[in-house]
Amino acid sequence: MAVKAGASFLVQAKGVSRSAWYDFLREVTTLSVSSSPEHPARTNSSRLRGGPCSLIVGALLLITAGQLYLSARQESQTFDEGSHLFAGYEYLKHGDFGRNPEHPPLAKLVAALSLLPLNPSEPAAVPIPYFKAQDFINGAQFLYGPGPGADTLLGRGRTMVALFTLVLAMLVFVAGSEMFGREAGLLALLLTAFEPNILANGVLITTDVPLTCLFFLSIYSFYRFSKRPTPGRLAVCAIAVGLTLAAKHSGIFVLPMVAVLAICEALRGSTADVEGRSLLPSSPRRALLLLASVFVIAIVGYTILWAFYGFRYAARPGSLQLIPSAAQYMAAVPSGTERALLGFFARHHLFPEAYLYGWADILQIPGTRSTFLFGRLYSTAQWFFFPAMLLVKSTITMLVLLVLVPFARLWRRNREFVFLVIPAVTFLLMAMSSRLNMGVRHILPMYPFCIILAAAAGWELARRSSAMKIGLALLVLYAVVSTLHAYPDYLAYSNEAFGGPANTYRMVTDSNADWGQGFKWTKRYLDQNHITDCWFDTGSPFVNPQYYGINCKPLPGAWALFGIGPSVPVPSTITGTILISGTELEGILWGPDVLNPYEQFQHLRPEAEPGNVVMAYRGTFHVPLLSAYSQAAGAVGLMRMGRMPEAIAAAQAAAKQAPDSAEIQAVLGQALMVSGQRAQAQQAFGSAIHLGQTIHPEFQKAFLSMLLHPPGQ
Repeated sequence: MAVKAGASFLVQAKGVSRSAWYDFLREVTTLSVSSSPEHPARTNSSRLRGGPCSLIVGALLLITAGQLYLSARQESQTFDEGSHLFAGYEYLKHGDFGRNPEHPPLAKLVAALSLLPLNPSEPAAVPIPYFKAQDFINGAQFLYGPGPGADTLLGRGRTMVALFTLVLAMLVFVAGSEMFGREAGLLALLLTAFEPNILANGVLITTDVPLTCLFFLSIYSFYRFSKRPTPGRLAVCAIAVGLTLAAKHSGIFVLPMVAVLAICEALRGSTADVEGRSLLPSSPRRALLLLASVFVIAIVGYTILWAFYGFRYAARPGSLQLIPSAAQYMAAVPSGTERALLGFFARHHLFPEAYLYGWADILQIPGTRSTFLFGRLYSTAQWFFFPAMLLVKSTITMLVLLVLVPFARLWRRNREFVFLVIPAVTFLLMAMSSRLNMGVRHILPMYPFCIILAAAAGWELARRSSAMKIGLALLVLYAVVSTLHAYPDYLAYSNEAFGGPANTYRMVTDSNADWGQGFKWTKRYLDQNHITDCWFDTGSPFVNPQYYGINCKPLPGAWALFGIGPSVPVPSTITGTILISGTELEGILWGPDVLNPYEQFQHLRPEAEPGNVVMAYRGTFHVPLLSAYSQAAGAVGLMRMGRMPEAIAAAQAAAKQAPDSAEIQAVLGQALMVSGQRAQAQQAFGSAIHLGQTIHPEFQKAFLSMLLHPPGQ
């Protein structure tokens, strides 16, 4: 009713036809084909018309699609993809939104649609009382178990996600053309086609590019509505906002963003159509229209979010339950205010249970993860992380063009400037305040706005002289060469000021460089050098190296003591080839120096860097801490099998090799406690607590908290 009333209000305010459905279809069409600004003066200045422009647009979209396809087929599974794809399939087949509830369903549903004709087998749930572990393990079983195989499943899912990237590229062209002219739009499309961060994430089965596409569509469609308020334009915006909410939890910020832009529009006063006639001469009347439109957008968006959860509060169908329960998980949120708010929403069923569960997960992360930046490991998040990501991960071309924005005087186009700058700056500020230093992909929604600003500034300055045209051409050429130099591993891109892709892992890690995508390049390196005797820390325990033809013996990763990943005894001295994931090497999951069993390799020059993400070393290496971790991981596995005497022996051997490791002492304490040797167990736990409090305690806070306050106590 609220939507209908709002639409009726708009129709009456405009005094136009009530055929809102026809108007909506027309607006969707014009949104997709509009390439000229609704300002006659700029339309006449455009030299690119019809056929030539369409050919250029088509060519750039093909180039984008080609890069996405050719790079994706060389990448192995990244960390989150198995969990996301399996969850999407479970949504489609069973309506089980308790799978991977930390993200809303849209992107995962779209990716999994292409799997329905294959009817892949579904693994049984693993008996682990923690949903994330269940989802990641089941995701690995889904990809690498019996059935079509990981390459087929990932290839289909990635193709679906790539559609969001191509739509985003087209939207950047359309929006740039409408705001600043067709030449600026084409330049924006060119920059998008060679933007390494978009290419890096543009095919991965994650929520980042879908959010970026839909967030930009929401803001752009509200821009169009603000210029010419019609029911059709309002409907496009409202649907886009709803899809944004269903793409990722951070999509919720689109609503305050639209509200802020509505306030800016209200302060602008009256608006006019393309012929200069006043549409809303009264400022109060315009403010009322904008207020009503924001209300309608919020109601429609809220309804669409519920629709993606099947209008069902319960996360899981039938008698299936979330593990841990929603109430237990929400109770773990550190902030009392946030905890109370989630509880209120849950009691009154104001949002789907899985959606609230995801927020509970997000709100527990800030302050719990280390940050690796510019070769330094920090124990907590740093406010400058995301600005640094922009400097390291963006092309020098885009950075230079953004610096030139003030000189291009783009603020003279007040509305366009506001609609581009406010979303980009606000999203950056929110990311900086989030204390979630996880990757440039988390600020990816900034990039379409920055690209259009950069393209508009570049074209505006190029119009002023031939020298500036040549300068712009050289800058664009530099961006193309720089991006292609990173091919095929765009995830590992960093610009030349920071050493380029080969040096990225020394600057940043995780999804900024090594996210598990390097198995195929590692296999190629092993084959080319005829290496068969090797050890490999993959950094991604949910990927099966044997699937990619890698038969190296496994080295323990940071997940080993959780019993995740294969475990074999590692000798104290290794001779041969050692392969180490860049993320594992830099210790973001381990901690600095003595906490990191791979610390010695940081000071060695690798023989090779397959894909710029895996470091290969040859020689003889003394690795007692690695050996101790492998024995401790073996003890964990033996405990699960109930083989306690063997578990205690392995844990004691590990503690003897690494007496200063708090984690290994804790494994020994656990084994002794399970065996009923309480006095010896308390002694081991006491040693673990003492070591945790004296050796880099800032990096062992979570571990110490678990020791001092075990779950259930």
